[in-house]
Amino acid sequence: MLLLTVVGGATFPNYSHASQFISELGASGAPNARIINLAGFLPAGLLLTAFAFFAWRSLPRSRATTIGLLGLALFALGYLAAVVFPCEPGCRPAQPSLSQALHNFFGLAGYITAPLSLFILGWKARMWPGARHLSALGFISGGLALLGLQFLSPDFRYVGIAQRVLEGSVLAWIVVCALYLNRVRPQ
Repeated sequence: MLLLTVVGGATFPNYSHASQFISELGASGAPNARIINLAGFLPAGLLLTAFAFFAWRSLPRSRATTIGLLGLALFALGYLAAVVFPCEPGCRPAQPSLSQALHNFFGLAGYITAPLSLFILGWKARMWPGARHLSALGFISGGLALLGLQFLSPDFRYVGIAQRVLEGSVLAWIVVCALYLNRVRPQ
């Protein structure tokens, strides 16, 4: 996602990371939209979904862990939906098309559940062997994701920064959890 955002933004004339949504890189009619969607959003969504599944299989089982990982899978679904339902140019139409409406629905569903999922996983990570750092990061990332969500309005001047804070906090927790799972391999 980091590569997608940086390279996609560099190849999009006058794109502003501070004020524009990441989805605008794959919007209908955007420069390189097909590449961004198929080489960026699609693999990101698939990899994040795979992470949620394999983490569920590897982490100590509990209802809360399952709910938290389902929330992260819903977050991943937002990337997959962006491929199938790209937003319209600018991602802020007055009268959204069906594709834009579905794009917004799936993206917002993942964004709303992500902070809660991180809090739940942070809470459960206290009980996983050697995962105190993952617990603390879950609460910090959940707080940052919630902060980003609070400013995720198309009218906010720095909506791009808010989105990147939200996305970055979720992705950071996932990367650290994947490293933890690779090192500890709990059953």
